[in-house]
Formats: sequence, structure tokens, C-alpha cells
Amino acid sequence: MIKNQGFALKVIDDLQRPFAERLQLQEKDLPSLKSGQVLVKMIASPVNPSDLVYLMGQYGLPPVDGAYAGFEGCGQVIEANAGLYGKYLTGKRVALSATPGADGLWAKYAIVQANHCLPVHADLTDAQAATLIVNPCTSVCLVDRAKQLGAKAMVLNAAASQVGKGVIRYAKTQGIKTIATVRSRANVEALKQLRADCVLLTSADDFCEQLKHACKTLGASVFIDAVADTDTPRVLAQMPSGSTAIVYGRLTETVDPYGGYFSVADVIFKNQRIEGFWLATELTKANPLRVLALSKKVQKLFRDGIFATDIYGQFNVDQFVPALEHYAVHKSDGKVLLRFD
Repeated sequence: MIKNQGFALKVIDDLQRPFAERLQLQEKDLPSLKSGQVLVKMIASPVNPSDLVYLMGQYGLPPVDGAYAGFEGCGQVIEANAGLYGKYLTGKRVALSATPGADGLWAKYAIVQANHCLPVHADLTDAQAATLIVNPCTSVCLVDRAKQLGAKAMVLNAAASQVGKGVIRYAKTQGIKTIATVRSRANVEALKQLRADCVLLTSADDFCEQLKHACKTLGASVFIDAVADTDTPRVLAQMPSGSTAIVYGRLTETVDPYGGYFSVADVIFKNQRIEGFWLATELTKANPLRVLALSKKVQKLFRDGIFATDIYGQFNVDQFVPALEHYAVHKSDGKVLLRFD
């Protein structure tokens, strides 16, 4: 029986308690593989905003006491019980995402569904491979969905995030214009350099007027929403009839367990729509060919220099929790990666 070691979650209701009290290094036996699963020896795993929300007990899935945390990473498949696709993956370096409700990837080993693994090209670094799924794949899927909805332009909040930057970069290649909104003035120039078509500061006194004018001028009909809370109706109110909000995150600072609001009047009289996006659902329902096609597209964007992940640093077991605390306060510094080697 292989012994595994990883950072397990301690469920604490008090939101003021630090992350250092919510994680403990724990050892446990690896279970046998079930049908459709692969065993991965982990190489590196990052911290994402969704990880922090999960640790705080505010994610869409309830935290599981004693389960390893960590939603994505990269590693080598060393065993498989997943048919032909599992055999194909064995021995390969893969980017992978955790199976919802099971142990996560901040560990030496991980067991995940085979279709949550993307084989990665040798040209990609471990850091790029470890951050390949949650942000880049989300960026691509969100823009592709906007294309399906016929969008000529889109609004995105939290635009200085890794997903936001990815959306801006990929949308540019697809001929879709972007209206980026940010809370910090320091991020305005950086997003202009990424060639966002319009960058707006949400704290400006005339923000709503600026946004309404930009939406009308550029023809924005899709809102890529990472914040939810009151941001969803605030932005949609400035957008034309028939617009769609795609909500993929909830970066709200409230303790409301639901964290979402919408304008009933706009839904009824302006025919506006609100839909959700969760990458785990997309990967779970996708067949291996769809997974491989998405992997190929995202990796090409990395190799072509269109996608890039900002890395703050890579840290061993002893350094990881302090680095995670740094990331929680300074996300714009770049990703923090855990390496058990």
C-alpha cells in the first residue's frame, strides 16, 4: 500500500482565522483505483482563488474535513484503470484537475478521473503545465461560449486576474473586443498593454455611464462575471437587451453563502439571461476527444506566447503555507506553486 502525504483541510467556521490553521500536513493510505481513474505522481500544484474560497468554506462544494485540498496541478500518470485512454496516459506528464468531492492535489500522489487529465507537450514548463487547466481552459471555454452567443464584444470584471488576462488575450485572436473592469488603478495600464479595447475603473464616480457608453459603442452583449453579488445586476443594467451574464466565480467579500443577485425586471423586460460555468462540469461531461482538443488549443496558445501565467514562486512543504498566505493578500504578484519534490 502506497502512503500518501498532503495538505488536508481542517474545517473552521470562523472566517477570521488564518489559512495556516485550516491546513495540516497529513499522511494516509492511497485507495485502489476505481474504474475510470488514474494514479498521478504530482510534480507541482498552484494556489488559485477558488482554492482559497474552498478553504474558507464559501465554495459551491462544502469543504470536506480531512480531505487534501488543491484543485489543479501537473504530474506523471503511473497507473491507470481507465480503458484505452488510461493506457494512453500512462507514463505521460499531464495537467490535471481534482475530482469534485474527493481528495485534492496538494499531495505527493493524486487519484482523479482520466478525463480530468490533459497530456502536456514537452515544450511546456512544469509551472505552465501545473496552471494549464483552471485558468487557461476556463478562459478559452468562456470566450468560445461568447462566440456561440454571437458576441462582438464582452464585458469582464476582475479583469486583472489570470482568467481575465487569458480572456483578453484569447478574445483578441477571435476578433472579439473586450471591456475590462478593475478595482485597482494600478491594473489599468497593465490591461491596456494587453490590448483590452476599453479599461474602466469601477470606483470612478461615472463608472456606470462609462460602461453603458462602451457597451453601446462596441456592441457588448456578454458579461464574463467572476464577482457575482451586486456586480451582476450592476453591470447587466448598463448592457443592451438580450445580453447574457456568464457567472464563473464569486469573488464577493460578503459572507452570504449564495452571493448572487439579479434584476427581475431586466430578466423579464430586457430578455437578459444569467448562466453559470464550472470547468469541472465541462471536463466531466466531455469525451476524451473533446478533452484532447481543448488541451491542444490551450497549449498552442502557450507556445505561441498568447497565454502566460505569472508565477510568484515555487515552494516546498515547509515554505508552502506562508507562501499561500502571501498569495491570499497579493494575488497580482503571481501564482504560488507547491512542489513535494
